[in-house]
Order: sequence, then structure tokens, then C-alpha cells
Amino acid sequence: MAAPHPQWTLDIDPRERAARLYELAHAATDFDVRVRPLRAGDYLVAGAVVVERKTHADFATSLLDGRLFTQAAVLARGPHRPLVLIEGPRPERRPDVHSHALEGALTSLAVMWRLPVIETWSPEGSLRLFRFIAAQVDGAAPAALKRFGRKPKRITTRRLYVLQGLPGVGPTLAGRLLVRFGSVEGVMTAAASALAETDGLGPAKAARIRELLG
Repeated sequence: MAAPHPQWTLDIDPRERAARLYELAHAATDFDVRVRPLRAGDYLVAGAVVVERKTHADFATSLLDGRLFTQAAVLARGPHRPLVLIEGPRPERRPDVHSHALEGALTSLAVMWRLPVIETWSPEGSLRLFRFIAAQVDGAAPAALKRFGRKPKRITTRRLYVLQGLPGVGPTLAGRLLVRFGSVEGVMTAAASALAETDGLGPAKAARIRELLG
């Protein structure tokens, strides 16, 4: 029986190699895992959401040494939707940081930097969260163009409409493909290796697209 095609891409920064989540992601069949240096964060889910992962101890330490808000600035200014993930159970003892300082830091991230913060209890919970994120990105209905009824009239919208007819390509991917290759023809004639370099697409979807186009 053939192995199932991965549904989503998951880019992981090499600094995460020692993390249990890194190991779990590689074992998952629904993610096409790519290890590469990321400009911001530790994980890029479905080419759309960049995640900065921290344990509770690391969160406290990064607040003490000043890394936290430097990382927050990079996340907030980046091209992807950001998320701060705090993983694992809360320890009984943390580095020498007052609880009010931690609460203030969390408030600053959410309110001043507009960075959502989510806690998971385990690496397994983090991978499950990534699946939720990828599924929601993949099914982002508001921007989708229905492929029935009247065709859109604006030329750019019509191009996106055409690209969304390709296997595994939703509104987000269609937009990225159009920006990357400049035209529908550019996408249709691109090699699978070039298509696979598009954020959120990956080799599996690229192969299916090339198989369809011949």
C-alpha cells in the first residue's frame, strides 16, 4: 500500500534538532518536513504561520537576557502570521523572575506586539496544534474563489481562479504562485523542483501538479 501524500509543509529551523517536537514531526505522515534556517521563529507551518517555540524555563530566561522582545520584533515585522508557543507543564521552580514580570511580558506580547501566545502541555500537543493551524490555513474560505457559477471579471482574480484549479492549491498558495512566477503560464511551465520551493507547496503537491499538467 502506497504511503499517503503529506498534506502540508512544515519548515523547521536546524536549531530545533534536539527537540522532541522535531522528532515527532519527522515521524508524522501528514507533514512534508523541510529543515532549513528560518529568518524568524523555529517552525513555519503550511508556509503561512511562523512559530517561536519556548519551554516555560526558556521563556523566563529569554526575558532575563533580553532575547524575548528582540525575537518579538522580528516576528511582528515578518511576512508570515506569527505565534508564540509555550510548551510543556509549568514547572514548580523557574529562573529568578518574578511572576508579575512574566505576566507583564505575556501582556506586552499580546497587546503591544499583537503576537498571540498559546500554551501546550507536551510536544504531542504542539504537533496537534500545528495540524489545527495547517488545516485552518488550508481551508481559509473567505478568500477562496468558488469554481462554479460566474467567472470573476478582474484579470488578477481570474488568474487566481485558474490556479486554484490545480491539485492542492487554495487561495493562499494561488497568490504565492502568481507572485513567484509572474503569470499563469509561468506556473504551468515551471519545473516541479521550482514549484516545490514555493512556501506551503512542497515536493508532493508539486509532483501532483506536474503530473496533471504533463
